[in-house]
Amino acid sequence: MKLQHVVLFEFANAADSRAIAEVVYRFAALKTLVPGVDAFEWGENCSPEDLHRGHTHVFLLTFGSAEARDAYLIHPNHVAFADWVKPLLASVTVLDYWARSTAPAVSSQQ
Repeated sequence: MKLQHVVLFEFANAADSRAIAEVVYRFAALKTLVPGVDAFEWGENCSPEDLHRGHTHVFLLTFGSAEARDAYLIHPNHVAFADWVKPLLASVTVLDYWARSTAPAVSSQQ
């Protein structure tokens, strides 16, 4: 199984499109700067449901183990990025989950 690390950003009003592009560039660079990141992808919210709560950008990092994720979290390049990006953000949400491709078994007794 793969460990997925989901990061949602709500940018502060002061973050213009150039600043946001720099954030994406620096975040993506972590895949090559920090060992253990198996995959990185990102995108902008396009949901018609209006449930984003201000988050406009999502970043998904894939790790092969909890140990790889934990090493990423304290890696100096990740810490430096997190410190650098903070002033540009109004809100951050992070969720981690073990990716599964099947539904859980449903009990016949309820």
